[in-house]
Amino acid sequence: MKRRCILFLLFLTILKTADASTLDSIKTVYKDGEFITYCQVKVDSSDSINHTITNDFNYQMRYNLDALFGWALKGMNLRKERNELMIFYFKSTKYDKETNTIRGIGDVIVPGIITFPNIIVDSHLTDKKYVNGEKTINIDLLYSDGFLKKMFGTFTVIPKKNNTSLYTLNTHIRFGWFFNIFITQNRFKKIMEWRLKRLVHNLKDEAERREKKRGLSNK
Repeated sequence: MKRRCILFLLFLTILKTADASTLDSIKTVYKDGEFITYCQVKVDSSDSINHTITNDFNYQMRYNLDALFGWALKGMNLRKERNELMIFYFKSTKYDKETNTIRGIGDVIVPGIITFPNIIVDSHLTDKKYVNGEKTINIDLLYSDGFLKKMFGTFTVIPKKNNTSLYTLNTHIRFGWFFNIFITQNRFKKIMEWRLKRLVHNLKDEAERREKKRGLSNK
């Protein structure tokens, strides 16, 4: 009897792990010069916590980049950390309220080959909430002087049952001429894909941290 209980618990653990793995995934396809990446992860957080996460991301992306590096951009190596393939130095953002445009400035360095200083990336950041409770943050490239030719991404929060959610990120990226040659499909995984996955997991970790903190404060 004891052995049957152990086997049953093991079976349930395997099922739970398999279910989590299907909800925690990332995939990139390359089509017509464009890298299309889709990432998703299950999050144990309520609608109210999800609301604070998306609001804070929106605000800090516009007005407080340093604060964003404390959680959403944490560990993404965007502040000149050493890397064999490509080094990013995301210096600043400036928000134009009239045009709803964010101007990002940074360096991109290919070690031993070339440095592109003060690359400008202008993008349009918008958010929307739907009647079914879903919320999206959209970023669309307006201008980039060399690094990017095309880029848009959609981060979506999908509410689920029992205070759980699904966070998804869908991005389309096409690089400028030099980077289009340099960044192969294999290099994209080592340069960009892991960063996109890290971003989604950073948002998940922060949401679950806030949910846990709120739970403790309510006891």
